[in-house]
Amino acid sequence: MSLASELVGLITRKDTATSRHASQKIKTLSRKLPPHIITALQKWALVTKEKMASPLDYDPTLPHYWSEHPRDKAFGANFNAFSSKSTGFSICHPIYHENTMYLATKHAIYSAALGTEATATFMFLPSWNERMTTNLYASLYRAYANSWASDQLQYAEILFWNNIQTPLPKHTWEMHIIAVWNTKGRNCLNACNKNWLKELGLEILEAKWEIN
Repeated sequence: MSLASELVGLITRKDTATSRHASQKIKTLSRKLPPHIITALQKWALVTKEKMASPLDYDPTLPHYWSEHPRDKAFGANFNAFSSKSTGFSICHPIYHENTMYLATKHAIYSAALGTEATATFMFLPSWNERMTTNLYASLYRAYANSWASDQLQYAEILFWNNIQTPLPKHTWEMHIIAVWNTKGRNCLNACNKNWLKELGLEILEAKWEIN
């Protein structure tokens, strides 16, 4: 197919997904993560992959990303983050649908537990309440993960959006970075820089992160 037809299909899929999740708490046209967060995770946490992304919002500085749509291969995407275990060091920012976030957290945990190579997934998940007690993925998070939290993080600005009358909405809830790793992954990070966690915190101080 031509690039033009693939672009039309991509935009149509985006519109369909937006409509499907219209009843969810989040109502925004983009969920692109701030560049300084991506840069910090690349620098201090060895991140090279982005899971559950889209050609419309993935970070192009990362060499690998995964989409839920097979046709997104035309835009360089890998297909279906759930089709195999996560390996290496990744970011995962799933759509804000409770079951999808639960499955993504579960997949990250199983990948780390059953994997034979160094694995760490840094998940970006919202908290609809202060202690995350009612989120479907909360029990997994409390049992298996480490996290940072912030109520200051905002999505990256979309440079081509110039409609002053209709500004892109901003989220109002707290965001968590949930780190899911295995021993090899943690040891690899420590071996590269024993102060990586402290340095990562300093690098993203702008977002006022607090470690749990």
